[in-house]
Amino acid sequence: MMRWSLSRHAAVVLLLSALSVAIVAAALWLLLGAPRLHVAGPLKPSDVYDGIKIALAIVAGAGGVVALVVGYRRQHLNELSEQREHGKAFTDRFGAAADQLGADQPAARMAGAYAMARLADEWRQERQTCIDVLCGYLRMPHTPDPPADEPAFAAWQREREIRKTVLRLIAAHLRDDSSESWQGYDLDLSGAVLDEAYFRGARFTGGDIIFANALFVGHGRDQVVFDEVEFAGGSRVYFRLAEFRSGSVRFDRAVFSGGWVSFDSARFTGARTNFRDATFSAGEVRFEDAEFSDGVVDFAGSTFSGTVMDFGEHRLQSLHTTIPPARFTGGTVDFSRTATFTHPPRFGLRTAPEGLLLPPGTGICDLP
Repeated sequence: MMRWSLSRHAAVVLLLSALSVAIVAAALWLLLGAPRLHVAGPLKPSDVYDGIKIALAIVAGAGGVVALVVGYRRQHLNELSEQREHGKAFTDRFGAAADQLGADQPAARMAGAYAMARLADEWRQERQTCIDVLCGYLRMPHTPDPPADEPAFAAWQREREIRKTVLRLIAAHLRDDSSESWQGYDLDLSGAVLDEAYFRGARFTGGDIIFANALFVGHGRDQVVFDEVEFAGGSRVYFRLAEFRSGSVRFDRAVFSGGWVSFDSARFTGARTNFRDATFSAGEVRFEDAEFSDGVVDFAGSTFSGTVMDFGEHRLQSLHTTIPPARFTGGTVDFSRTATFTHPPRFGLRTAPEGLLLPPGTGICDLP
């Protein structure tokens, strides 16, 4: 109706009002037993006055209806104007934050990261867009190893701090105690260099969380931490083609209670990756075509009670293709100290490769 002219809008409302009055009058007449109207001779002056009063009441009612229509349209236009102004303010803030993220000065980029995160909290309609911008910043090229000369090292260290701040902002919004939760939104960190990422206590409850082709590195005591993270039903987490090169990557006390986590074609080439005391109770965790050529993958104290964990060959019937099994060419994958092994991983191997350690008394032939 807001697209109609004022006269058309008022006419339609008047007709609807008249129809409503006629329906109510007819209902009352029927409820009263459909009494007959009696004409008692010529009209008296009092009858004329009553008729005039009725006519004036009808005119006043029609005027009131028109006034309500005008007021409603004015209110609607004011609300639309406020919404436009509100949206324009958010758009301006988005542009300013994006400009800061692209600034040359490290302090401006740091401020831009905080401004974009705050805007994501307040602008729910475009929250995913704001998150995409933060993730896009982390996907920008970054050298994983520090340069040798001092000026370049200082610039590298400043950029590293900004990227760590962006990761902390994202992780903080994935915890249950966050005032504004980003759980359930998509995170695309494909190809990002992740150095000292701290996701402790985060919950992945939905959406696509993409670490595909990401590079996990650590320097000294710096670590990539997924401790106490929960991979719940509805989440899809991709570590496909990711490389765990150096430092420590921890999934200690992580809970795999649903969803789908893929390490397909991931490369464990030097990092120590811990799944200590992790709980695998539901969902799927896949390591097909993963390469273990160096480093250690430790499952000490973990509980395997329901999750489908697959290191073996996987055939996709719909595509008539086969994903090869994991390759053990070096390093160590240690299941020897697991707490519960009632639902063991699938390897599809006849002989245990060197570096694959199973619980005492468990042979590779005992596994699926």
